[in-house]
Amino acid sequence: MHPRGTILLEALVAAGVAAMFMTAIVSMVLVSNQTSDRAGKYETATWYALEGVEAMRTIAFADLSNTEAGSLTFASSQWSVVNGAESLENGMTRTLMVRDVERDASCDIVESGGTVDPDSKYLLSDVSWTDARGQTRTVTQETLRTRWNDPQGPCFAAQQASQVPFSFTNAQFSGGKQLRQVYMTNTGTSSVIIDKVIFTWDYATELDQLFIDTSKVWSESGPGTPTDDVTTGTEIDVQDFTINAGATVEINKGQFSGPMTGATMTISVIYIDGSIYTSPPITPY
Repeated sequence: MHPRGTILLEALVAAGVAAMFMTAIVSMVLVSNQTSDRAGKYETATWYALEGVEAMRTIAFADLSNTEAGSLTFASSQWSVVNGAESLENGMTRTLMVRDVERDASCDIVESGGTVDPDSKYLLSDVSWTDARGQTRTVTQETLRTRWNDPQGPCFAAQQASQVPFSFTNAQFSGGKQLRQVYMTNTGTSSVIIDKVIFTWDYATELDQLFIDTSKVWSESGPGTPTDDVTTGTEIDVQDFTINAGATVEINKGQFSGPMTGATMTISVIYIDGSIYTSPPITPY
């Protein structure tokens, strides 16, 4: 038979051990709940961030304006980005960002020191919230958006235009009215097809006909359209003209209605694949 004091001590020890186990169990439950809550919020935040990026991907490239603090709005069956961050449920905040992309001379993306690419944008979507410890948590999703269908810069120019450099060194207005000695060389390994041509100039004259090498590709009476003399800036749908790989051809007769000596002009050539070459301003002698 144990003395009364020993029994009391054993009871106290047992109670202490039980309390320790209970504290450990409660702590484990609390930690588990906190971990589960963090995981749940992270998953929700990730979904919201992805939603922001995917919505921005549906917006027309021309409608994407740079912003560091934007939010989504939906109207007329389409998404758009407006100023100001967006408050979400669960105390979360979503901030959309649209940023420029810089590329070097080789069209590789660089952090700085390059040239802003008019055909690329970074799209970012941040979702942030404050956790149970008072710390700010953030999930970010981002993507690179590229204007493939209608590039305005040199990095995504379609193939045909990029493989036909022009030479204007000897360009002249023969007899004062006929543009000659503008040369095009196909430096690629496949043929290209000229589909349309646009001439712009700064004289009050009209263009009557156009020859490439010995082929009449357009005139006011055909072939091609329009079927009338054209003024500056008119798109001319020429009879398709093929330049074989490695070949050089000449614009050897762009016939104008009046004297052109001293006029400044540009020439835009639209190829069958939709790519466009536009010359710098030239003043044939």
